[in-house]
Amino acid sequence: MLEDRKAPFLCKLAVIFIISVALVGSLYAAEVKLVAKETPLGRASAAVISQTFTVSPDCRHIAFAATKGYSMAVIKDGREMKRYSNIGMAPFAFSPDGKHLAHPVTKGARWAVALDGVEGKLYDGIASTIAFSSDSQHVAYGARTGDDWVLVVDGKEQGEKYRAILKDTPIYSPDGSTIVYGAQKGTKVVVIVNGVEGKPFDEIMEGSVVFSPDGKQMAYAAKRGRKWLVVKDGQDRKLYSKINTPPVFSLDSQRMAYAAQNARDNVLVIDGQEKEALGEVECISFSPDGKRLAYIAKNGLKQVFVMDGVQQMEFDRVPGNKIACSPDGKSVAYTVCRGSKWSVVRNGEEGKQYDRVMQDTLVFSPNSQHLAYIAQSDWKYCVVVDGAEGSKYSQNVQNSRLIFDSPKHLHSLMQKRGQYVKVDIDIQPQ
Repeated sequence: MLEDRKAPFLCKLAVIFIISVALVGSLYAAEVKLVAKETPLGRASAAVISQTFTVSPDCRHIAFAATKGYSMAVIKDGREMKRYSNIGMAPFAFSPDGKHLAHPVTKGARWAVALDGVEGKLYDGIASTIAFSSDSQHVAYGARTGDDWVLVVDGKEQGEKYRAILKDTPIYSPDGSTIVYGAQKGTKVVVIVNGVEGKPFDEIMEGSVVFSPDGKQMAYAAKRGRKWLVVKDGQDRKLYSKINTPPVFSLDSQRMAYAAQNARDNVLVIDGQEKEALGEVECISFSPDGKRLAYIAKNGLKQVFVMDGVQQMEFDRVPGNKIACSPDGKSVAYTVCRGSKWSVVRNGEEGKQYDRVMQDTLVFSPNSQHLAYIAQSDWKYCVVVDGAEGSKYSQNVQNSRLIFDSPKHLHSLMQKRGQYVKVDIDIQPQ
């Protein structure tokens, strides 16, 4: 919750819920071939400071700090940008459009945030989260002077001073009109929305502050005494012994769901109404039209995938999962683990087994015709589209995803022979 604390609740689930037009023939009979073009983005080396490594949201750029003798250098796409005596051990932050880069640096015993190489005001400390607005025009972070922390937006201090700024905040709304952050005030914590404090709580669930896609609603999970609750637009919801997942909004912003527990009873709370859950829910997703709901739940040593309240499949637990939805709402795909092998299931059909499927890479093309992900076997990584495997790489770049640029073109970031490379892939008929 605070900068130096970890909340016990993180939804790290690797299942992707994808709804798509069915392909002709078997999903896993490769009917396409993948043609790749590689663009070098610099060398990977032991000098890279892994805590700073960052991938731009569009997965076209990488940046990190690297040791250079007695100094540290900022490296972006293989080019040295600037050297400093010290750089904070926290991920760098790219703007959503990938054009701006921000990170903490030191000058003597004091700290500043450098934006595109220009250092801001010096402070005694900088919080680990640096946030850009959705239009990439504004940047915000927490800064400390003495024992007091304050929010800094575009170089200007905003609002009151607090004992701490909560981890994973500040956060901008999708439309950029609202900025939210959590802070410690005395012995309590509060959520501040555009400068207005909410009610005091004993704890805020880490990573639970979320906006609806239209940016008009905001919710988070909080602890009061020994009970947990969800707060939506400043209004308290029902108290539970435990909140299992952060709130989730539907894509049309009309619905909200989360998972909770009372004693041994697991429930889903959908639009304020409780429904029995088939186990301890770890992640939730609405279909694109908001009419259907899928989730993954822990049931003993297994996990179950549930759609509209009906269990679809049971499998060994997959760590670090998420659920996502494809554009048109007609199929389901997710990652499963059986023993030491991983595979992707779509419409109940399991695909080829791999040593691992990279949890955050499962994605569907904009026209719902192609399913893609990154898989690993025998220490080699490849992009898989509709069962067709692309070129082999030594590693996929940490935190990178697969991004479709068009229905038949996608890209990602990989490592090959000690180089970072951007891989552009054309999907062609077999």
